[in-house]
Amino acid sequence: MCKHYSEMNLLVLWMLVAVSVAEQAAVRNLMGEPDYRQVRLHWEADGNALPKNGFTVRFCELQTWGAQRCRNQSVKENAIEQNSVDKDDEFKAFSADIKGLRMATTYSFEVKVVKEEGKGREDRAEGDDANQNIIVIPTKGFSAKATQCLPEASEISVSTGPYFGGRIAVEAADGERCAVDGEPGSSKDTYTLRINHAECGSQVNETTVATFVLVQENLPILTHSTRRFLVLCSYQPETLTVRAGISLPTNNHSSHHHGRVQAQISPYEGEDNFVTRRSRTGRLLQKPEALVKEKTPEDEDPEDEYKSNLIPIFVITMLAIAGVIGIVAIALKIAGKRLIDELDDVSIASDLSTSSYSTVSEIEVISEKQSENSGGKM
Repeated sequence: MCKHYSEMNLLVLWMLVAVSVAEQAAVRNLMGEPDYRQVRLHWEADGNALPKNGFTVRFCELQTWGAQRCRNQSVKENAIEQNSVDKDDEFKAFSADIKGLRMATTYSFEVKVVKEEGKGREDRAEGDDANQNIIVIPTKGFSAKATQCLPEASEISVSTGPYFGGRIAVEAADGERCAVDGEPGSSKDTYTLRINHAECGSQVNETTVATFVLVQENLPILTHSTRRFLVLCSYQPETLTVRAGISLPTNNHSSHHHGRVQAQISPYEGEDNFVTRRSRTGRLLQKPEALVKEKTPEDEDPEDEYKSNLIPIFVITMLAIAGVIGIVAIALKIAGKRLIDELDDVSIASDLSTSSYSTVSEIEVISEKQSENSGGKM
């Protein structure tokens, strides 16, 4: 009796372990794709051990105080409308669209195997089950970006999702030109709002324009999905962008022409824009092909070559003339010095000649006096 009882316990224990292992291994690779008001889930299951009653997806809104508004959705292999099954040899891939969700809300998704007995357990509080196939996915919310920033007006593009029935407006602005109403019956998911700074009351200074934009899902009230955006644009007034092109001469003399520069000047339109933080979008200027083309010897102009050689020749000529003038000045200086020396020699010779003449005359006078004296005595 005891032996039979122990065998029954072992059998029950084995079955519980097998069921637990099957539950843990039934769902794998759970992932999701968020949208504005729905999430598409994907997972895989062992093709040889599929549950008879399919799967159930339990999803809840995650708030600060815990999980709220939990709901269940069944997923079966023979589902037709929203669910599909991809056939595979070893594993089968399942997908389920969970719709009716709220925008800009974080959800937890748990995929479990539906048990044959105790279906009431599906309504238990979260955490009582041992299945750990849980992922957390936030749904999409409103987003905005500035597409054009000018000193007088700005344009912003707001992504709202399809079938948007709310309103996009500049905060505290009364004019109809400062708001755009949604179209609930349209699948359009993006709206463009053009803001006139003077009419809509934007804050404008020398280089920055600041505008607050309010996006509401429901017009009468402000819900949790309502978003308030600060559109901040920076621009550079009175700045010009210059694009220049140059034509280089060729070696074809029949079509020879001098280099010509063409410039086109266009006002700079500030494309720098950002929402809630600064970001700049770089602009790429196209370089003219002539500016980056390498110049070859064949493209050189003989006239340009002559002009380039003219300056060195002129400098050499001026240096030669200066050298000749210097030599002439030195020669004149030497000749003048020689002339002065020769004049000094002539003066000395004249003095000597005068002195000699005086001496001879005196001797002759003395000799004549002596002869006279001697004649008188006789």
